[in-house]
Amino acid sequence: MSTKYGLRDRSPMNSSWVWKKKLPRYLAGACLVGTLFIFGSRLGHHAPGPEIIHETLDPAAANITLTADVGCEPDFDALERLGVTKVSQYVRREVLAIAAPNPPMSQTLNTPLFERHPADRHAPHETELLQNDCTVDSPLTVEVPRPPQHVDASHFDFGVATTLARLDESLDAFTHWAGHTGVRIFALIEPDQRVPEVEAKAERLGINLFVTQSEEEYQTRYFSLVSHLAQNLRDETRWSCIIDDDTFFLSTPALIEAFEKYDHTQEMYIGGVSESVAQIGIFGLMGFGGAGVFLSRPLVEQLAKPEVFNSCQQMVYTGDRRISLCVYQYSSAHLTIDHRLRQLDFRGDSSGFFEANRPLPLSVHHWKSWFNTDMTKLSRVSEVCGDSCLLRKWRFADGWILTNGFSISKYSEEIGPDDISMELTWDGDHSASREAFMHELGPLREKDDGKVSYIMADSIVDRGRVRQWYIRRDSDRGDQIMELVWRMQ
Repeated sequence: MSTKYGLRDRSPMNSSWVWKKKLPRYLAGACLVGTLFIFGSRLGHHAPGPEIIHETLDPAAANITLTADVGCEPDFDALERLGVTKVSQYVRREVLAIAAPNPPMSQTLNTPLFERHPADRHAPHETELLQNDCTVDSPLTVEVPRPPQHVDASHFDFGVATTLARLDESLDAFTHWAGHTGVRIFALIEPDQRVPEVEAKAERLGINLFVTQSEEEYQTRYFSLVSHLAQNLRDETRWSCIIDDDTFFLSTPALIEAFEKYDHTQEMYIGGVSESVAQIGIFGLMGFGGAGVFLSRPLVEQLAKPEVFNSCQQMVYTGDRRISLCVYQYSSAHLTIDHRLRQLDFRGDSSGFFEANRPLPLSVHHWKSWFNTDMTKLSRVSEVCGDSCLLRKWRFADGWILTNGFSISKYSEEIGPDDISMELTWDGDHSASREAFMHELGPLREKDDGKVSYIMADSIVDRGRVRQWYIRRDSDRGDQIMELVWRMQ
C-alpha cells in the first residue's frame, strides 16, 4: 500500500520489475527455511519445530501483467476491481481544488497533464518521472466554485412508480440529490415483503422515502402518483415532480436556483422534451417523464380533483403522456420547456453530450440502459469540490481535456475553448438523423474518429479524498490508466 494514499502493496508474479525488488527477500526466506529444516531434523521427529509460514502471492494479482513501460507499482486492488489484466501505463496525479468566485465552466491551464514541461526535460531526475507509487511529483491546481454549506429543498416532493428491487438499486443514485436535502420521495410499488429493508437503507442514506404498495398495473400506478402527491402536500410544498427510477439530478442547489424563476403560485407544468424529433412524433409535445415532470402546487391540486383525476385515469396512454393530456384538457397550463431537464433519448456513445462545453444539465435519464454512464460514480467527486464542479473542463498544455467525472480526451483536430458545439457520437432511435437532434442539442459537429479518450471507470471516497480512475482500454497492448486523487485546499 502506498503510505500516501493507503494502498495495499501487492505485486504480480509476471511483473519482472517487481520480481527484481522481491528476489533478495525470497532468497533470504529460502535460506531461512532451509536452515530451520536442517535444525529441525537434527532435533529428531519428536522435537517441537517452529511453525513455518510460506509467503504466497494473491492469485488475482498474479494474473495482472505489467509491460516494460510501467516503471512503478500500481494499485493492484483497483486494477482487479476494474477488470484490468494488462497494464501499459499507470499514472497518478493529485488534484488540489481551490474555491474561487464564479470560475468559467471551461478553463485552460499552462501545465501538461501527462507530459512534462519542455524546460524539465534535462532535469537531473529526468528518468524518475514517477515515484514508486506511480505518483507524479507536482499536483495539479484547479479552480472550482465554492460548495454551498447547506441545502434546503423541502419545497420539492418527488414521486416514482417502480418495483422494490429497482427502487433499492436506485437509492445509491438518489442519495446524491435527495440525501439530507429535505426533499421527500414517494414510491408506489408492487406488493413486496422486503419494504422495511429498503426503507431502512434509505434512512441510513439520509433519504426521506415513503413507500406505498399497490396492485395497480404500471401505467395506472404512474398516473396515480398525481393524486398520491396531492394527498401528501405539506405547507412548504411548492413543486411535485414525477420521475423515473433512473432519473438523476446532478445538483440540488442548481435545481432550486432554476425553479426560483417560475411562479409556483400559478398552474405551472414544467419539463423537458425529447432530444429526438422522432420520439416527439410518436409521443407528442409533452414533458418526458425521465427528465422529470414538475407540477406546481395549484396544478397538482387541480389534477387531483376526483372528477378530473378519474377521467384522466381512463385515458389509454402512457403515464407521462396521460399527464400532459390531462393538463391540456383540464387546466389553463401548457408545457414550459426547461432545456436543462434532459430525457436523453439516444443510444450508445454518450461522450459527445457529456464532453460538450455547455452548462451543467439539471437532470439526465437512460444513463444505465440506453447508454452506460454511471452517474453515481461520476458525481462522487462532489464530495470534495461540490456539485458545481461536475463535468467542468480543464484544458492542459499537452492537448488533453479533463471533463471531470467523465473522461480525459484529446481530439484529432483542435477544439477552441469557446466552441459550444456538441460532437454527435450517439445513435438515434427510429432512424433519427443529425437534424432530429438539432432542436435541443445543436449546434452539432461530426464525430471525431481520431479522438483518444480515457473514460472514467470508477471513483471512491478515501479518507477525505476522492479517487477517480480513467482508463483507455487496449486488450492487446495493455490498458492505460490515469488516477486522479482530489482534495479541497
